[in-house]
Amino acid sequence: MNKRNDFICIGAVHSDYILRLKKDYFKNRTNPINHQETLGGVAYNIAKRLSFLSQNTKLYSLNCNKVKQKEMKLQKINFKALNKEHNKSYYTSIIDNNGKMILGLANMDSYEKLIDYKIFNNYINKKIILDLNLSSKLIKNIINKYSKKNYLCVCGTSAHKVYKINKFLKKIDTLILNKQESFALTNKKTIKDSMNYLIKQNNELNIIITNGKNSVNAFINRVAYTAFPPPTITKNENGAGDALSAIFNYFFCYSLDQPLDSLIKSISGGLLQASGYEENNKKKYLQKIDKLSKSIKFKIHN
Repeated sequence: MNKRNDFICIGAVHSDYILRLKKDYFKNRTNPINHQETLGGVAYNIAKRLSFLSQNTKLYSLNCNKVKQKEMKLQKINFKALNKEHNKSYYTSIIDNNGKMILGLANMDSYEKLIDYKIFNNYINKKIILDLNLSSKLIKNIINKYSKKNYLCVCGTSAHKVYKINKFLKKIDTLILNKQESFALTNKKTIKDSMNYLIKQNNELNIIITNGKNSVNAFINRVAYTAFPPPTITKNENGAGDALSAIFNYFFCYSLDQPLDSLIKSISGGLLQASGYEENNKKKYLQKIDKLSKSIKFKIHN
């Protein structure tokens, strides 16, 4: 896996605040927590993982302070600011003492205010990964400009934001959603119905719909799959979907003819993220993914 693809990640980078409850909590009462601040955002999380895997990675987002830019530079992410003012957006997640998210709070108004897209280069034959934090107008322009000559993956980001792509499903190569995002996008009530709706809109679209720790449904290269992750001790669910997205694109863009392998390894990446696994060595990280992938059961549907 020494091939270096050129990935262009477009979307959010901002501060993430993780509030972990120390004990079982009482509603409408004061509860003790541990507080952690990290650099986050869907596009950033994906770019960080791809850069760690030795991919040429650019990240387009709102401008941020020098501390954040220095951190991205150390991670070998080529950061490009979309504006001059510093980003004031942030995300706060409240998780229980078992790592399960109770509530996620997103202050993302700054992204919605940005509508200019002319600063982008005329990319050809790149791998573009887009989250949905930017304004509807900017997302529309990005998809229309880059979908014909580049690989384009869209990550659902939030059930409140997937409406931004409901008219562009025919222009997207890969779509990665969680269950709630798929329901919001398709106006359906089951994963099966959501999947069927998306396939009818574009049967060339690669689709991944996650259902937490229960299952992952996918339609890749016109083949349908259901995968079942093994039981995993969860420390923090935040970022698991972003890790899955990064790992899938890493493997899939390297070898388009091995979709099942890409899917299973992406699930392993999400599980490792949720379990709190950390590894600074690329080779050991990929070996861990390979080992965990062997425990994932799957079905191939006709």
